[in-house]
Amino acid sequence: MPYSAPHSISLSRWIVTAITAAGVSFSASAASAAQIAEWNFDDGTANDSVGGYDLSAVGTGPTISSGIATFDGNDALPSYLETSGYGGSSTWSVSMRIRAGSPIDQGVFQGIFSNNSGSTENNSWQLENYGGVYQFRTVNAASPFTVGAATGGWDTIVIRKNGADGDVWLNGVQVVSSFGVNPGGLQNFRLGTNRNSNRFYHFDADWFKVYDSHEDPQLIPEPSAALLIGLGLAAMSQARTRRTS
Repeated sequence: MPYSAPHSISLSRWIVTAITAAGVSFSASAASAAQIAEWNFDDGTANDSVGGYDLSAVGTGPTISSGIATFDGNDALPSYLETSGYGGSSTWSVSMRIRAGSPIDQGVFQGIFSNNSGSTENNSWQLENYGGVYQFRTVNAASPFTVGAATGGWDTIVIRKNGADGDVWLNGVQVVSSFGVNPGGLQNFRLGTNRNSNRFYHFDADWFKVYDSHEDPQLIPEPSAALLIGLGLAAMSQARTRRTS
């Protein structure tokens, strides 16, 4: 077999560079993070992979396959996930990676993530899709805040509270710079429904993450970073096997 060490070295250097870059992101996040919950659906369940906030299904719940939870959005048959939340907090960050089902415009008040079971509950809020556009709605503001149009592909949304204010990021861009009001708390974690439990959005979820801190949205790693590390380690092992065979 021809000797191919230069290629292997080049491959290894690329892998190490990629892993290092991804690792920097993870390290920066870990250094500042106070993560309290994560639902990545990788084990085929809606259990919390970092804490004790395992989600229970209301109705049939979403279909979970290959690390993706699919909410059917059927208003006639309520189906979502929920658990008691962290409670009140002066700072928090909720990050989610979601993909709109078809059609993107599925009506109004279609719930994606909500806190508290009612639109008049103290400090209640929700992320919804309204006519194809993501909106953040809180009982503490007279009007909803426009986040942006669903792309039809994977969208990453980060909602943050910082004291009596907060902001929203969509796909790495700050789209709401200030609420001007207290956005609310984390009394309940409710995925796939609005606050009134009567509107349900058809969408896929890759993960949801919750922090009790004001996180930098650009330092919250996405699943692709973890996948990159896994692929890199596998490739390094394969390259090492080829060199010794």
